Amino acid sequence: MRNASMRTKVSAALLALLLSCWAVPAARGLAAEGRPAGEAVVVLNEHFLNALVETIAAQPEGVSFPLSGGGREGKCAGAVRLVPESEGVRSGVRFRGGRVTAPLAFRGTYEAPLLGCLNFEGWAETVFDLRFDPEGQKLDAFVSVRDIKLRNVPSAFGGGITGLVQDAIDRRVNPVTLLRAEQLGARLPLGAGPGLRLRATDIRHEVAGHELRLRIFYEIVSER
Repeated sequence: MRNASMRTKVSAALLALLLSCWAVPAARGLAAEGRPAGEAVVVLNEHFLNALVETIAAQPEGVSFPLSGGGREGKCAGAVRLVPESEGVRSGVRFRGGRVTAPLAFRGTYEAPLLGCLNFEGWAETVFDLRFDPEGQKLDAFVSVRDIKLRNVPSAFGGGITGLVQDAIDRRVNPVTLLRAEQLGARLPLGAGPGLRLRATDIRHEVAGHELRLRIFYEIVSER
């Protein structure tokens, strides 16, 4: 599956989930243009995000990324594919130590010199770094790989394949957009004249127990 398709599926699913949990901005009175107007709080449960990742990994067609350098077409095309489980480790989301982590199980193929096609599997320990883009009015998640465990790989090729898998996840997945401008803002019509709209100025997040809390701060601006 192409990278763009993976991003679309992940983003669409996350956006649907976020909208279902949407909280109305707290009323603090109207403010002048460009002045603070209030805030909204979005709470995501670990169970919801975990179920989302499990569902994506369990898709029959799979979610795959080509390895750098590629490979021949067919059974040994040089790619890594997300799967629900490998070596007893299940793909999913975990809230640990105030961070959003995600073990990602995978299987892959690699054309090894002299040995031919290697079929390997394993899992990657990743961390999600959430970043707000005020200019683009979006909230992105950047996936960082912290550790990779491989199986069915000769020691001579372990380091090389580990680097290829890490590169595939780092470069092919990032960034995953969680919230876009149309989800962050809202228009406030004022009759036939120019309207006002809410514009996000900052998003702060924290992991508390088994919840991810997003505090979205707003200002009111004119549509002129």
